[in-house]
Amino acid sequence: MASQGKEEAPDRACRDQNEACAETPSLQDAFRIFREKKRRELRERKARDQGREVERDEATLERLRNKFLQTALSYCGVPYARRYHEPDSPTHHAPLFLDCCGLVRRVLRDMKEELGFTVGPWNQAYQFDTLPVALSGPEEMRPGDLVFVSGTYFNEQRKQQRHGMVHVEIWLGDGEKTVGARWQKGRVEIHESYQFVSKSYHSMQYHFRSIDTWLNGICRSYCPEHEWEVAHQFTPGKYSIFSTEQDESCGEEDEEGGGGGGDERGEKEGSGEEDGGRSEATSPPDKVQSLSPLAKCPPVSASGKSVSHHSRSRASARGSARTFAVCGGNAAPLVCEALRSKGWVQLEDTSSTAFTLKWTEISKHINYKEFREGEQIVNHFPNISLLTTKIGLLESLRAMQRLQSAAGARGLRVASFLPDTYRLDREEERAEFTRVYSSGELWICKPTGANQGKGIFLVRDLQQVLDRLEGDEKHCKIASRPTPRIAQRYITPPLLLGGRKFDIRVYMLVVAAQPYVVLYGDGYVRLSCASYNAASHDLTVHLTNQFQQKKHPDYSTMREDTVWDYRKLAEHLTKEHSLPPDWVTSTLIRKMKAIMSTCFQSVRHKLSHRVGFFDLLGFDFMLDSQLNVWLIEVNVNPAMHTNCATLQSLMPPLVTETLDIAIEIFDKCRRSKPILPLSSSSLFSILHTS
Repeated sequence: MASQGKEEAPDRACRDQNEACAETPSLQDAFRIFREKKRRELRERKARDQGREVERDEATLERLRNKFLQTALSYCGVPYARRYHEPDSPTHHAPLFLDCCGLVRRVLRDMKEELGFTVGPWNQAYQFDTLPVALSGPEEMRPGDLVFVSGTYFNEQRKQQRHGMVHVEIWLGDGEKTVGARWQKGRVEIHESYQFVSKSYHSMQYHFRSIDTWLNGICRSYCPEHEWEVAHQFTPGKYSIFSTEQDESCGEEDEEGGGGGGDERGEKEGSGEEDGGRSEATSPPDKVQSLSPLAKCPPVSASGKSVSHHSRSRASARGSARTFAVCGGNAAPLVCEALRSKGWVQLEDTSSTAFTLKWTEISKHINYKEFREGEQIVNHFPNISLLTTKIGLLESLRAMQRLQSAAGARGLRVASFLPDTYRLDREEERAEFTRVYSSGELWICKPTGANQGKGIFLVRDLQQVLDRLEGDEKHCKIASRPTPRIAQRYITPPLLLGGRKFDIRVYMLVVAAQPYVVLYGDGYVRLSCASYNAASHDLTVHLTNQFQQKKHPDYSTMREDTVWDYRKLAEHLTKEHSLPPDWVTSTLIRKMKAIMSTCFQSVRHKLSHRVGFFDLLGFDFMLDSQLNVWLIEVNVNPAMHTNCATLQSLMPPLVTETLDIAIEIFDKCRRSKPILPLSSSSLFSILHTS
């Protein structure tokens, strides 16, 4: 007789076999899942035919919207069309081609199970007709909404599109950025602006459309002028096993279950808008569905949700594969590429908590209550605003200064690197600002929580700012509380590069360990397009970020010269200002590091600290004509543009190493291993450890 507490080998083997069998659905279970899936599709189709929206709550709609955008971004790099590439080129033999509406169609087909419809095969004019909710302009657009372009072909022999609709792109929600396939010899990529000049058509007009109709499960033409033919759809009889009339209530048991089946087409995902007709079939479908839905059931997650070809359920990913989710467009392609290259698996459901790592633009997309310390990694501290909002940074530095003064401690004086700053949402500080302001001085007024220069205006007389604040307060009686603002002394005279104003963006990587590892990363120099003139009212003269500079009429021709690396900065300072060749590395970086370290010290005891938190921050500095270094602001979610040669060489390795370091420290903490030295650090250097 075997002793108690031990298990006979045959019994253990039998148990393992039974458990393995239990994880595989039986033929009956697989068929039941498929039947309920088909019933669900028929119910949703019936609702659409009756003009009713499928009932979906706000959380579901937001999840679908995020997934729509992330799925589109996952196709970045896919070429436009085979015929525009030489037969002997690698691109000519790419497995997939997507033009403008082909990208949209592809995303909808990837999401057809969740959206509840199969989009028709037609081009952007058809897609335009199925989205009846028109938006007035970019200010109303949300990530995932569509920008359609109508125009007239230069070639009068070409067949004109319906509504003159010639192009479509997907709104990113980051300034004017879109993702789409714009150029014949190009690829699916992120564009800095939806506005562009075409060589194929003129008289371009932009039309903004919400995708809420699709997200609510409806895809039908709302245009009385154009009838789009639809293929015959199967309608079950009353006594069919797929009938929704019988056992309607029992169709809810496995509402989240998945099954096989589908109607994925094999044609190239194209609009044919470049040649006025349907394109030839140039690529195979991304997946082939079995004729029998029972032949292969998709993996099912622990929650019962089916998992698509882009993702894997947590249950099936046990073992070596780690999972990640990405919310938002900034850095998304770089993050996805870096993690996929490590063998990580991307989750399509960005609201899922089954991730190992989650990268989001803003922290509200992270459910900190569900965060599992030691099991998960997220790229934001929940209260990082202590450092990354204008008022948060100001108050953190003020508090530290008071403590240092009370203790008689030595350290950088805040006034030595932060320009005079006043909170205009406080009466006493507004009064103090009114007292210190001298007529003719130049100040700058900033909203506390914005970036990209949004909401900033120059202050040239006191009444101007008081009138603006009064307007904010009147508006708040109609809307909500007024936007908190600060007034900050303008740095004058600024050091110029070739007569142009500039600032310097550098990076701080904060990783929660025991308790923190803080690192410094080199950045780049941002220059304005226009020559500096203190009297100018043009914000592109005074604000150097790319969001503002792309508004300048010469930006397209000067783009490469609006971003410099450190080497070019050092060469210019040596040549034009007679500074030592190593001044940037020996003096400037040292000063910036000291300021950054001081800023972190002001919040290190306040940050919510859990192993698995990390944050990549962007610090912006300016130099005055006396070479004093001034901190302008600290940014969460710093822009990861790759729209010029300098950024193309900087951003991919920066993002990759950020992830490498965060993962390395996370793994070492889990295993109680020494954190330092960091094997994955080459671009970053240690700024602070504790």
